[in-house]
Amino acid sequence: MNIKTTQNGDQVHIVLQGIVDEQGAEELKKQVVQLNLDSVREVIIDCREVRHIGSSGIGKMLLLYKKLASKGGTFSVVNLSAPMFELFSELKLNTLFSITQAA
Repeated sequence: MNIKTTQNGDQVHIVLQGIVDEQGAEELKKQVVQLNLDSVREVIIDCREVRHIGSSGIGKMLLLYKKLASKGGTFSVVNLSAPMFELFSELKLNTLFSITQAA
């Protein structure tokens, strides 16, 4: 899995590529730990090039969401494939944070 993180002021954009399995989830966690979440107000995770997200990956996203929400920040996952969008909806993650399906 590849991760590209860019920060523009208080916004962080994370682009994921490949498969977010247990190992990918740990890589995501390492990237997030490097961020200074005290100065971040918004995180956007772009999944356009993600083929699969396992439970570990979803768990890491939930942890990041909780950290941001506790500081009044926002979190969103964008460009999910149709099956992943359906999974996130079934898990009711869309009631916690914004999710969008890839066009």
